[in-house]
Amino acid sequence: MSIKDQLKDAQATLTPSERKIVRELLSNYPSAAMTTASRLAKRAGVSDPTVARLMAKLGFESYGAFQEALLGEVEATLNSPLSMFGERTPQAGEQSYLTRFLTASAQTLGTADTGIMASDFDQAVALLADPKLKIHFLGGRFSRFLAGLFHRHLLLLRAGSHLLPDDSSERIDLAADFGPKDLLVVYDYRRYQADVVAFAAEVAARKARIILFTDKWKSPIADWATITFTAPVDTISPFDTMIPALAQTEAVIAALAGRLGETSRQRLESIEALRARLQAASRGDADQAPPFGNFEDKTS
Repeated sequence: MSIKDQLKDAQATLTPSERKIVRELLSNYPSAAMTTASRLAKRAGVSDPTVARLMAKLGFESYGAFQEALLGEVEATLNSPLSMFGERTPQAGEQSYLTRFLTASAQTLGTADTGIMASDFDQAVALLADPKLKIHFLGGRFSRFLAGLFHRHLLLLRAGSHLLPDDSSERIDLAADFGPKDLLVVYDYRRYQADVVAFAAEVAARKARIILFTDKWKSPIADWATITFTAPVDTISPFDTMIPALAQTEAVIAALAGRLGETSRQRLESIEALRARLQAASRGDADQAPPFGNFEDKTS
């Protein structure tokens, strides 16, 4: 669990003075913690010992230990392929790199379900199955392929699926149309993409619902998301792995297909029949292509 989640979850067990500190920390997270304990206490309007008591309740030996853990999380979210290149560069070993990579990936994949609560999973499937909602997909520079994959599958299962454009300026016009009948499915992983975050914030302000796929440190979009799925991204490659996120996506798609059942089957039959007719027409196969209207020249 991230420190931010710890702060949120602990509030029910804290005293009013301790909750003041938590509110101060969350109001400008994580920057609010980058000060002394005395200054934090003063800004929150509490005594210095209250800060120490809060840290103990959160499981930290001191305020300094809290800051050190927080800085570690911040550093982890800012890691780039370049910064990880040295520590994740393939090294010689008894096993081939392919074997070691696949083994590491399988281990990471084995923890992909830890970032999803069963109730959240079921709620996400229910929202995606709701015919009254329009579904929109958006991803970042590297995660856009996941949004596209999900969108293409959803097109086969139900109507009302839209893949938002790459160009952030084009998305501005579309944001104006979002409202309570819209659901945004968004992918955003560490080194979080500012234009994706800004778009999600805007549509959330317009009462649209959001399903977020992100990493364990969580995109800022988590603050507005209806449902948040987190996935491990660490592997032995200099680049974060998307394998767990892909597995989570495919699990939702499979569950959605099962929920929609006969409705999706009928839609698939209709799509396949239409595809066969159009392909036949494009080949000029008059025997297989059904009439699309009466094209007889009536001018003579």
